[in-house]
Amino acid sequence: MSTVAGPSQSACPSCGAALEFAPGAGALSCPYCGARLGIAAPVGDVRHEWAAYAQHRPVPVAELPPFDVRCERCGAQQTTTAIAGRCGSCQAALVVVDDLDGRLKAPDAVVPFVVDRAQAGTAFAAWTSSRWFAPSALKKVTPESMQGTYLPHWGFDDRTVTDYTGERGDYYYTTETYTTQENGRTVTRTRQVRHTRWSHASGRVARDFVDVLAAGVRTPDAGTLAELGPWSTAAADGYAPQFLAGFDAPRYEVDPTDGLADAQRQMAEVIADDCRADIGGDEQRLDQVRTVDQDVRFRLLLMPLWLATYVASGRTYDVFVNANTGEVIGERPYSAVKIAAAVVAALAVVAAALLLYRYR
Repeated sequence: MSTVAGPSQSACPSCGAALEFAPGAGALSCPYCGARLGIAAPVGDVRHEWAAYAQHRPVPVAELPPFDVRCERCGAQQTTTAIAGRCGSCQAALVVVDDLDGRLKAPDAVVPFVVDRAQAGTAFAAWTSSRWFAPSALKKVTPESMQGTYLPHWGFDDRTVTDYTGERGDYYYTTETYTTQENGRTVTRTRQVRHTRWSHASGRVARDFVDVLAAGVRTPDAGTLAELGPWSTAAADGYAPQFLAGFDAPRYEVDPTDGLADAQRQMAEVIADDCRADIGGDEQRLDQVRTVDQDVRFRLLLMPLWLATYVASGRTYDVFVNANTGEVIGERPYSAVKIAAAVVAALAVVAAALLLYRYR
């Protein structure tokens, strides 16, 4: 079952076309005549108390219906779960402003596109030029064909206090005498042997976390997102639907409870390092680590990404450019023709070298 969702579309004051957001300008821009329309500054840095949110038993996102969206420009209707995209008929920018009666968590902040389309194209070109034996299709991708996308991420803050027990290992050395053979003779030598003296350790550490990020989508996969990162949230703006006009933005697929579990796993690794540093010594063992979360807050962030898609040998490949840092991650096949040509060229060089050697 679907719901009728209201799209946020702004018409160009000059030509009537659907406006799109212009990164860096802080305004909507007409893709046809270039006219611009300002955007009211949104409320910034909104963070929610986790305990209050969890009390309401939020509906799992997998159980929420899709949107039925009607384009205000051409009247075409489509069904989608994305919160931003384009009309399938006229390609006008569409942004959904329906939160399904509060069941769908609305974005709280948008991390701006620091890397614009031209810069993304330059980063992509540098990436492709370093890929030997890449198919020609990869090198034909242009900046104009790259699609800007916002990926939802959960950002968690936490004030933690941790009590731990474990052991501290301190190195000490003893002198050991041994015999060995040198030039057919038995000789006596000494060497230093390292040992570890273990003693009980316990203590308490505290750490405040800010915007520990957990992916809100399953595609790209966690490994790809980890390679693309890290994103910086320092420049995050408050959310306004107009920021998404002209970009893709999928609905989050990972519920915030699963996001919190992911974030807490990340925090646990940092806390364990804090405990080891507090124990000191040369080695450390942790037996028990008990962490209390004192003030968990969260927000839904939209992180900027450029996506390039190309087809080679009948298969579709994706290349991603982190629009926050310029980092490029992607798949690429190997061109059998180019590899064969390189092998033939290498064999020709070897054959020529042998001929020169034979007749010199």
